[in-house]
Amino acid sequence: MASLSTPPPIPVSTCGNCGAPLYGKYCHACGQPVEGLVRHFGSVLGDVLDSVLNIDARIVHTLLPLYFRPGKLTLDYFAGKRARYVTPFRLVFFLAIIAFLAIQLALRASSILPVQFHTPPIHGVAISSTPVAATQDTHFANGDIKFNDRVVWNRQTKPLRAGWLPGFANDWLNDAIEHARNNLHDMNSGNAAEAKAAAWRLMTGMFAVAPQVLFVLLPVFALLLKIFYVFKRRMYMEHLIVAMHSHAFIMLSLLVLVALDLLRSGVAPHAAWLGSLLGLLHAAAWLWMLAYLLLMQKRVYRQGWFMTSLKYGAVGICYSVLIGFGMAFALLISLGST
Repeated sequence: MASLSTPPPIPVSTCGNCGAPLYGKYCHACGQPVEGLVRHFGSVLGDVLDSVLNIDARIVHTLLPLYFRPGKLTLDYFAGKRARYVTPFRLVFFLAIIAFLAIQLALRASSILPVQFHTPPIHGVAISSTPVAATQDTHFANGDIKFNDRVVWNRQTKPLRAGWLPGFANDWLNDAIEHARNNLHDMNSGNAAEAKAAAWRLMTGMFAVAPQVLFVLLPVFALLLKIFYVFKRRMYMEHLIVAMHSHAFIMLSLLVLVALDLLRSGVAPHAAWLGSLLGLLHAAAWLWMLAYLLLMQKRVYRQGWFMTSLKYGAVGICYSVLIGFGMAFALLISLGST
């Protein structure tokens, strides 16, 4: 018996490029989309966000379980339920950019950065945090970098030259060293405005580099999970999905913390009780961040509480060390690029 098939819908228009009848949003003959750029700007902007970040109505379905249901997105992804959610990489990319941008804006809005900037000693050389030039800088003044009263670098008389690097690379290295020398000089013996400006450049530069550091650490975190859960026989890409969802949650948590801080600083002078409530919510958000990651690890890898807690602590310590190195690297890049 011949099977009955539903006839195709009657086309309402034809393709402007090849003249073929249209049955959907794209021409089945040449592939040209029906909608061009000559339409409302809001519709075009929505298509751009969807194409670049995959951010559309799915963001609503993604953020709520991401923040409130540990492991939900990861388990759904493993089960093949992916259409309703933003993809893991685009999710962590989008949230990382927004989170670090929000931190920079919050620093500027709340004037968190103080005038006095305390810097650690470098190779035994203590850098003063005094914002006024009470003492003359002898380590980073006059275009020199000195240690033990000996000039180790000067852009004009003693530049860094590596014979195995091309000329432009040597120029870039010396530019970075000059930026670092200027910043250290300003923080060491500059006036209040210079010290504050140098510290601000350092902090904003570090947070600008932080997303790149995060994306470098993501596969390393997945490798840690692979090592600690080697007997679970999961593929590396599965651990990478766990890592991306974990970092996406952390970025979303940072946004929540920044929002609570801004609200508290705005309402505390006018309503002390509301400021206290926001302070409690701020503390709860920090505790939830720690509890969430533990619950997520428990639900995804399905081990007992003892082994999960043990591995959670071990992975956390290892990754904290990596983050420390990563942020130190970001600080060095910021010091030499601003």
